[in-house]
Amino acid sequence: MDNRFLISIRSFIISAGAAAAASFVGVYGVFLGASPAEMGFLQSTSTSVSNGGQILWGRISDRVGRRLPFLIMGSISLAALWFMMPYVANPVNLIIVYSLISLFGAMITVNWFAFIADSVDQQRRGRFLSLINNLSSVGTIISILAMSLFFGGSAIHDLAIPFMAASASYLISTVLLFRGREVKNKAQKITGMKETIREMRSDRTFSRYFFATTVQAYFWSMAWPMFPMTIVAVMKFNVTQIAYLTVASLSITVIGQYLMGRIVDRFNRVPLIFLNRMMLCVIPLMYGFFQNLPEFLVMEIYSGFVGAIQTVVMTSYLLDISPARSRAQYISTINGLNGVVYLFGALSGGFLLQFLVGSYALRTALMIAYIIVFAGRLASSFLFLRLEEAGGNSRRDFPLFNILLRWKQPGNPSGTTVGPR
Repeated sequence: MDNRFLISIRSFIISAGAAAAASFVGVYGVFLGASPAEMGFLQSTSTSVSNGGQILWGRISDRVGRRLPFLIMGSISLAALWFMMPYVANPVNLIIVYSLISLFGAMITVNWFAFIADSVDQQRRGRFLSLINNLSSVGTIISILAMSLFFGGSAIHDLAIPFMAASASYLISTVLLFRGREVKNKAQKITGMKETIREMRSDRTFSRYFFATTVQAYFWSMAWPMFPMTIVAVMKFNVTQIAYLTVASLSITVIGQYLMGRIVDRFNRVPLIFLNRMMLCVIPLMYGFFQNLPEFLVMEIYSGFVGAIQTVVMTSYLLDISPARSRAQYISTINGLNGVVYLFGALSGGFLLQFLVGSYALRTALMIAYIIVFAGRLASSFLFLRLEEAGGNSRRDFPLFNILLRWKQPGNPSGTTVGPR
């Protein structure tokens, strides 16, 4: 089986199962009665375990020089763990089981991106990523709409449906992966963590990206425990309404990813990434101030579009700046170190909300917390202006970026230039 076809069909199947199920995990915790602090632990432990696990799996993968065995083992493990999810009885058990899912999901993530990079050349990577991301989004949309036809009982009972679908999707994925063709890579001598970080810091393009994403990761993750609390505890949306909100976002994502796939390989990444980070900053304010289902639908449409930009541009850029000989190791290291930041960010967000709830009503506490998150996200977004284009200045500048930052061009009073990314 051609690897590109395998990547496409597997992306569709996993999105129809696991991706659809993952969109309900946060609200599942609220329905189980999780407090803001417990939601912080749920988000922080799963993310930090996932990203930290990528350091382990990435280094092992580069040492072995193969991807498919890890993808197969990870798929089997995840099929079993998702099958256990409907039997979780309380928030603590949910945190434990989902952390295990995140650990083995890390094995999939780092090897999956490396497998894509090994199978698709750099010139076509952006367009191919937009294709498989659209297939993934379509798979999730179809799956959630189909599941919504069976929703109608208690929330806990309804959520068993996507969790079982996730388990089935990984079983099917395992069969497909046996048909893949391994791209031979020379086994790499794995350096120590300190040496790897030293190499990353010496690479100016990669180190600037690493610094910007690490700083913003803290403020990004602070909002994660708050979003499900708003949807369930404040807005009182049921599982079917949550499903429709997800479908609205993903539907726009399909269109956005198609457009970005045509743009990302033609223009410099810096303006697209910077404008995307600025646009994403306002989402916490929407969660804080919107008050009804139609407004949340508008927010999901907006979120779907800016999320499409992030998915295509950020992934393409990361693959471009990661050296081929150590791609899995670089990706896993940056994700692992960011995972530590996510841990403290999500915990901070959960405990911040817990503290504010002691003095204010839940809705007011959320509004205050969202304003704090917005300010942090906005300030850290300007770090992305320092990024440099991978592979030199071979792409055109994005027109809107030139208009906004014309004052920085040579010959103007500042005498400085915008480093192409």
